[in-house]
Amino acid sequence: MVLSSSMIQMKAVASVVQGMAIALTIFRVSFRLHIMRFWWEDAWAAIAGMCGMAHLINSWIHLLSHGTMCVVSFWATTFMSTCINWSARMSILFAIARVARSTQRLYRLSMAFAILFLLMWGGFIAQKARNFESSSDWYQLPCPSCRIDRSMAAYQLATKSAADTILVIFSFRLLWNVNLPSRQRRMILAIFSSSMVMSMFSLFHAIAHFLVSTWVETVAVNLEASSSLIICNLLVVVTYAYRVLNRKPDDPEDDDYSSTIPSVSPSQRLTTIVLGLVTETSASSRPLDSPTTFVPDRKENTSSV
Repeated sequence: MVLSSSMIQMKAVASVVQGMAIALTIFRVSFRLHIMRFWWEDAWAAIAGMCGMAHLINSWIHLLSHGTMCVVSFWATTFMSTCINWSARMSILFAIARVARSTQRLYRLSMAFAILFLLMWGGFIAQKARNFESSSDWYQLPCPSCRIDRSMAAYQLATKSAADTILVIFSFRLLWNVNLPSRQRRMILAIFSSSMVMSMFSLFHAIAHFLVSTWVETVAVNLEASSSLIICNLLVVVTYAYRVLNRKPDDPEDDDYSSTIPSVSPSQRLTTIVLGLVTETSASSRPLDSPTTFVPDRKENTSSV
């Protein structure tokens, strides 16, 4: 395959952006492990990062190799790009789920959305594999590659748009009905904005496909994958930067501003009991065998305030 200088330059620029996205993933995973708050959204971000590394390596192999190696690298590249996009969305969804974990209804709803995302993700992977296997003529091309048909491109845009709409509405729903601290509210607003950005890149990818411009579509695929990886990691990176630059004296050392919503029971009320000259204030939720419980050994006049 003859490589032009413009092709090398475009690929080099895309590789720099992808390298930044992978670096953010490594930082995010390391930071979350350090503060011992590694959860499912971090695992999904790590999966997206590993797919990003596989996508970067195989895209260069596809560009520089030929024959069977070029075919294999194309398969790996095209599937890894899809996995990056959906893993990033799963990471954002589970970030919302972790904030709403103590609100059972919203948490269960987020798990249902996660199953829906997995089904849409798996469905597109299966359709893409079937589309590539239906014809082997493209194996003989100088630079083997195969484009999905328009119906599959429409399905891809529809599923990604549906997923991003769910993320936006779910974020707004969480803000509307749950009394969140201001720091957690800012994190949810960041999720809201990032979902909109991912939708814009998905739309650009679809437009490039319908215009039947191979190189424009290649650029769109790289931008969409890189932006998805950056956006899902940006949530943790931005809150970390905010914590460093705007630390308050009473802020805990490991606060990433994304902890779960505190659950406060409405039955926790304060009661004052007067036992002679003894006055005790305790929460109604205090265990009966607490060492501070006062048990009189004789009858006293008691009154409750």
